[in-house]
Amino acid sequence: MIDLSIQIKLILFSLIFGILFSMILDILYQFMHNKKKNIYVVVSILNILLMSVIYFVGINKIGYGVFHMYSIFCVIVGFISYDLIMKKLANKCKK
Repeated sequence: MIDLSIQIKLILFSLIFGILFSMILDILYQFMHNKKKNIYVVVSILNILLMSVIYFVGINKIGYGVFHMYSIFCVIVGFISYDLIMKKLANKCKK
């Protein structure tokens, strides 16, 4: 059994990481939009590998390497919430 404080830290870290991951992918897409497809694929793969390493090092530091399914769920929720926030901000700026 894992401590409640560690679980809360893992949930918050995963949620923030999902938001950060979505933000970095958006920035990467803006910079690489007009580049060659081969370069875009290589940079995307390297970005995903780097972000995966950062995530698992963070989980290792916070939760001593314990990985739970709710961590993936929180990353997905963070990823989707960033997109929803950006859409709402874009709609407000249009008005």
